[in-house]
Amino acid sequence: MQPDDCRSLLVLIDRLYAAALDPSAWDDFLVAAAALFGADHAFVSQIDRQHGVLDYIGLPLHMRDTLPVNHYAKLLADDPRRAIFDGGLRQPTHCGMGLSRTRLCGSRTYREYLQPLGIEYTMVTGLPVRDGVTHSLGLTRNAQRHSFVGDDCVLMNELVPHLERALQISRAVAEARASRDRRPQQSAAARSESWERSRLQSTFTLSPAQARLASLLFQGQRLKQAAAQLGITEGSARQYLKVIFAKTGAKRQADLVRVIGETLRPQEHGEIAGALASGAEGGWAVPLRE
Repeated sequence: MQPDDCRSLLVLIDRLYAAALDPSAWDDFLVAAAALFGADHAFVSQIDRQHGVLDYIGLPLHMRDTLPVNHYAKLLADDPRRAIFDGGLRQPTHCGMGLSRTRLCGSRTYREYLQPLGIEYTMVTGLPVRDGVTHSLGLTRNAQRHSFVGDDCVLMNELVPHLERALQISRAVAEARASRDRRPQQSAAARSESWERSRLQSTFTLSPAQARLASLLFQGQRLKQAAAQLGITEGSARQYLKVIFAKTGAKRQADLVRVIGETLRPQEHGEIAGALASGAEGGWAVPLRE
């Protein structure tokens, strides 16, 4: 390997791992790959032999707007290059390996897809994902360039171990992000309520049920409403409230709101307590009945 190729390969490997962790960096890697191999186009794709193209990231191509990647999925079974690419997993293969130009140019894939996009020569390194599915790096050249040869494969072989590891990382990162996106997101209000209950439990040694009742009362609910939300009778809620009063030192619900406000929202508790004392919340200031 020439010293310049060695330096360029190291840069390419660095960009490859960066792209594995950050999908927005794939373009930088593909540009560097195309430059190193003297290609016009570079792409990374996942292909399922039964269902077609699963994923594709590539550099811009002339005519791509009129010939999207999913058009290739319709021609996949007709592509005479697939036998070469699918049969050479974990090693670079190119369309000159046992495929005549006459057969390639006579195929629908060439006439309807490759030729309009300016793709004459292709080199692919396919890596197995699972049965029937491959994750590949592809490079293409137009008719003004020469075909891929053995020296290109030798250079690509230096990249293959890193390519396999980086694509594994990329799939793992994508799955982790998809899993995170599928999880229901807790609202800011729910996170705030959870924090309030935890703070009340730790500050006043309340049980989880007592803390939830205290939090609901602090949020403005009447005792009957809070009991219904907790799934308990109003009588049970009053027994909880007696314990809450004893632990917080409050005598009335207005006192309880003030104490909780001082604990959770010191800057707001004066306004809340004042509103309650004036009866603004209708009934909150009624003393606890035995």
